[in-house]
Amino acid sequence: MIDSPADSSPPMTILFFVLLLLSPPAHAQAPTADQVDQGRQVYEENCQTCHGRDMAAPGAVVFDLRKFPKDDHERFKNSVLNGKGTAMPAWGDKLSDDEIELLWAYVRGGP
Repeated sequence: MIDSPADSSPPMTILFFVLLLLSPPAHAQAPTADQVDQGRQVYEENCQTCHGRDMAAPGAVVFDLRKFPKDDHERFKNSVLNGKGTAMPAWGDKLSDDEIELLWAYVRGGP
């Protein structure tokens, strides 16, 4: 008996999981315009007071978020969740995971 090509191909579920594993995580994909706009709203409500309008730090003390490394999601998330010593309070109990991801979209794709 001769095997047909369909018999030798992996099941579709295996292909799906391989593609899923090879796909970049959501935070690594380019943010959509809608995500950037929503992130801007979260930023204006929570971050603008210290980090300045359009992420332009008003002084030398506060980090200028326009210069934040666009490929360092973990550092960003850790800074927001846990703060940065006395320079920045922790926001882990004030912002949801979704809001933090929207902020990341704004930092990556904003002004």
